[in-house]
Amino acid sequence: MTDPLPAELLDSLDDVALASRAVEGDFAAFEKIVERHRDKAYRLALSLTKSEADAQDVVQEAFINIYRKLDTFAGDAQLSSWMYRIVVNAALMRLRKTRRRAEVSVDDVSDPANLEQSAPGEPAGWRVRGDEAAENRELREQILAAIDQLDPKYQAAFLLREIEGLSLDEIATVLELSTGAVKTRLHRARLFLQAALEPYLGREEDISN
Repeated sequence: MTDPLPAELLDSLDDVALASRAVEGDFAAFEKIVERHRDKAYRLALSLTKSEADAQDVVQEAFINIYRKLDTFAGDAQLSSWMYRIVVNAALMRLRKTRRRAEVSVDDVSDPANLEQSAPGEPAGWRVRGDEAAENRELREQILAAIDQLDPKYQAAFLLREIEGLSLDEIATVLELSTGAVKTRLHRARLFLQAALEPYLGREEDISN
């Protein structure tokens, strides 16, 4: 077991160094990891479960698993990405068990042929105009409702990109997908959101207020 370090020295260590110390038995180092990433983990879990109680359970379960599996962390990716993967998996597993939300297939509003023929991108219009209308309460509520209807596998990719700001490569690491698969999921999620929000984004007189 490694000798514990003073709190101020732990603060100066990066995540990989903390993980290494935690594996060697320094529980204070693991507590520092939890302290650094707990809020982001909870926000992600809450975004997926839409339940404070479920999100708290997911985070608790995720950090228990993280501690148990910390010796398997290879260090070839950011610790935060590896941790996100465990949080997302725990949240999706809970959603599968509870089935508390209705899932909407985004494949119904996607064109697989187009996805194969061109690099998935963002549908023009909805995002820019949605940002311009950010202060419109009705539109904000509709955007949140539309995101909530996404199938969890698409919603996870969308939230990691748009809410957490992860890069495509980071999302690929978290979700254990290829970068191309991440692009496809994001594209299909955005197509669904564009279709769901079209009645609201098309009402210029409303969103301009």
